[in-house]
Amino acid sequence: MSDMHDVIVVGGGPAGSTAAGLLARDGHDVVLFERERFPREHVGESLLPFCYPLFRELGVLPELERRFVRKPGVRFIDKFGHASTTWCFNHVIHDDTYLSFQVLRGEFDHMLLDNTRRLGAAVHEQTRVKEVDLSSPDMVTVTTADAAGTQATHRARFVIDASGRDALLGAKNGWRKPREELDRTAIWSHWNGVKLAGGLEEGLSIIIYVGEEKKGWIWVFPLGRDRITAGFVAQNSYIREQRRRLEAEGSTDWRSDFCVQELCQAPFVKELLKGANQCLDTLVNGDYSYEVTNHFGSNYAMIGDARGFIDPIFSSGVFLSMKTAFLVSAALHDKLANNRPGATERLSDAFRLVSGAYGFVHKMINLFYSPHAISWAQVGVEGNAHRQAESAMAAGHFMLSGDFFENYEKYHRFFDLLSNPNHFERYKRQIIDRSDLNDTTCHTSWETVFANMAEMDATRNAAPAA
Repeated sequence: MSDMHDVIVVGGGPAGSTAAGLLARDGHDVVLFERERFPREHVGESLLPFCYPLFRELGVLPELERRFVRKPGVRFIDKFGHASTTWCFNHVIHDDTYLSFQVLRGEFDHMLLDNTRRLGAAVHEQTRVKEVDLSSPDMVTVTTADAAGTQATHRARFVIDASGRDALLGAKNGWRKPREELDRTAIWSHWNGVKLAGGLEEGLSIIIYVGEEKKGWIWVFPLGRDRITAGFVAQNSYIREQRRRLEAEGSTDWRSDFCVQELCQAPFVKELLKGANQCLDTLVNGDYSYEVTNHFGSNYAMIGDARGFIDPIFSSGVFLSMKTAFLVSAALHDKLANNRPGATERLSDAFRLVSGAYGFVHKMINLFYSPHAISWAQVGVEGNAHRQAESAMAAGHFMLSGDFFENYEKYHRFFDLLSNPNHFERYKRQIIDRSDLNDTTCHTSWETVFANMAEMDATRNAAPAA
């Protein structure tokens, strides 16, 4: 391998693999270094409809359709199952792109990385990036170590940091700052032998509110005809307290015991898990929400979780990462193809959209956790919704579909309104009927959602638990 390249990409997740593949397809010499050996599991298994054109452009859409469950919408439920609202993407997206995907992230990420190779990038797994030298404005020097510990030095005209929550450049340069108001951790696993119900049988994502001292939520997504991913997010102070209690009571695997304990707090999930088999080790994702500054320069850019990680309540992570990779890759292609070493104007334009999208999603997350603001489970109860210039439900549908890059400014005023307690009370008094946006089902058939899953399920269920 030559030690001189156009672009070095650090990290092989959705952001890194997308950027590396696009740039290689455009004729650039690209090398990607990934510290792990794929497949590997990751939080974020539910995808948004606005991912659809990105998948089509990358050439992976047929493989996604073959391997994964289809997702027509999201159902938000309160803790006790007394109230729920179903958000169906086909209310606002009137072509086949409304039908998104529920994926196993280990398989999904591996598929994207293999596609990067197909598009022409050199991919090196089990190779850790130890140092990145940005001191020359038009060149970067990267030091790597492979699985055997052998070190090598590489140079490139540009480096893309897609190192995930390691946030390589951000951590090294002191640019990474936690979002202290989102001090939370996710704990989850997979179960098979589940009788799908409550919307899972038509591919819906289920989100359940968990309030009080936990300040969190539960997710349940279908990954096959009888397989689900289920997990919860909670405040770290609550998790620490429960860990101490469980270990004092003799728990030898507090993570697994804690996961089942919390999931079964919701009657809906407790019923699902009766007789089910856990088929994946319990996984924990801490280091949960942070922001990184100085997102780009003349010789570097940060994308995906390396740019910042946001609570995945709205399943926005993969789309944020991949859309950012598309925008940054287009800007970088212009810079490299036209031999403009110091130019950053196109990158600046790209990151204006990226920062706007991340900022808007962050606002929505704070709104979700606010005790005075809108409840996504109750907004559609009794067929009621709010309509001003655009209805609340329509704005919510577009937002939940992923419409927050080019159009994030359009929804700011609406969500500002709902974040004010006085305005929210007025909102509740002024609701009007919108039966077309408040159906309890998305009317998606089992065959549409699970058509290709029989063979995939058999293969996955025959595999030993991770």
